[in-house]
Amino acid sequence: MTVRLFIFGKDSLYDTFHTISDVMFFCQTLATVEVLNAAFGMVRTGVIPTFIQVVGRNFILFVIFGTLDEMHNRPVVFFVFYLWSAIEIFRYPFYMLGCFGTEWKTLTWLRYTVWIPLYPLGVLAEAFAVIQAIPIFDKKQLFSVPVPKALGSSLSFSYVLQGYLILMFLGLFINFRHLYKQRKRRFRTKKRKAN
Repeated sequence: MTVRLFIFGKDSLYDTFHTISDVMFFCQTLATVEVLNAAFGMVRTGVIPTFIQVVGRNFILFVIFGTLDEMHNRPVVFFVFYLWSAIEIFRYPFYMLGCFGTEWKTLTWLRYTVWIPLYPLGVLAEAFAVIQAIPIFDKKQLFSVPVPKALGSSLSFSYVLQGYLILMFLGLFINFRHLYKQRKRRFRTKKRKAN
């Protein structure tokens, strides 16, 4: 995405979905394994924060971007995908080296630090995508539930999306707190060993 941004400039913002959505669908589907890894103790991380992140990303990718063609050419797709990827660039190599009992101090610091600006920016980009999708869902009546005529024509899926926006920021708080505790524990442990 970075290379495409340098080559095509602003135009690359509008075709991100068509260019890399297959890779993102594959990676986010595979990310569900992260929840199982946490549940079975293969990695030392909380199941709930991992579940929140995986479900949240998959909701944005499969429901918001995947079902609405009108979202495919919007720049918000670029920013969501870019922020997700930027976080993972440091996280996955950190875990990979950990599997071999190896640690690279710079990578460790990056893994426990870059999320501080990137995670909230990612949630804001996701929220912006949801806000952009609400009128589209209203217009198309996609995933809306029919109700008796006395109550109206249908119960719009946009109400679910509005509730989801609230849950997103609750999830941000839970995961931010979890990641902060991980960071604090990791660097406090290192300082004690150094003394």
